[in-house]
Amino acid sequence: MTDPNFYIESPRLYLSYFQPALDTHCDFLVELWNSPEFIRDATGGAGTSIKDREAARTRLATFAAAHERNGYGIFLVSLKPADAAPADADADVPFQEKLARAKLIGTVSLLRGTSPTAYKAPDLGFAILPEEMRKGYAREAAQTLLAWAKRERGVDVALGFTGPKNAGSNGLFRSLGFQDCGVHTLVEFGGDEAAVWVSPGADTDLSVYGI
Repeated sequence: MTDPNFYIESPRLYLSYFQPALDTHCDFLVELWNSPEFIRDATGGAGTSIKDREAARTRLATFAAAHERNGYGIFLVSLKPADAAPADADADVPFQEKLARAKLIGTVSLLRGTSPTAYKAPDLGFAILPEEMRKGYAREAAQTLLAWAKRERGVDVALGFTGPKNAGSNGLFRSLGFQDCGVHTLVEFGGDEAAVWVSPGADTDLSVYGI
C-alpha cells in the first residue's frame, strides 16, 4: 500500500500517491484520461480503456505496484487552495485533510518498464486538465519530482519522450533544461517515433540507455 499521508510540496502544488480506494481519485483519472488533449497527445487519438470508475480503480492499483517496485511512478498533482498555510505552519495536519481542500489537476510521473529490454533510465511524463494548462503547473510539478527523485531515490538521469509535433511537451522539456536528442524509433513502445530528450548533464549517447 502507498502511504496516504505521503506528499511532496512545491510553492503551489502537492504531489502525492493515488489511492485506489477513493472514488474521487478514480473519477479524476477518468476525467483526465478522457480529455481531448490527453487523448490527442498521450494516445495519438486512439483513446483509453479507462471509461468508468471501476476501470480506473483497477488501473490505479497498478500505479501503486510501480511505486513499490521502483520507488517512484505516477503521482497525483493537486493545486493548493489560495489560503493554504505555509508548509512549516501546518506540519501536524494529516495530508488527507489538506488534500480535501485542494483541486486535483493532473499527474506527473517517472516510469521505468519491467522487461529485460526496458530503457535504463525512467522517463518523465505529465498531464494536466485542459482548464489548468498554460499556468506553469506541469513545469513546477516536473521540477519538484525530479529534485525529489534525485535526492531521495538517487535518480540522476531521466528521459523524455513525446510526439515530434507536440510543441507544448517539447517546449516543456526544453524549459526544464533537457537536451534534444532528435527523433528515434522506440522499440519498447511498439516502434513509435518520438522526440527523445535527456535530463541536464546526462549522456546524449542514447545507446547507453538501450535506445
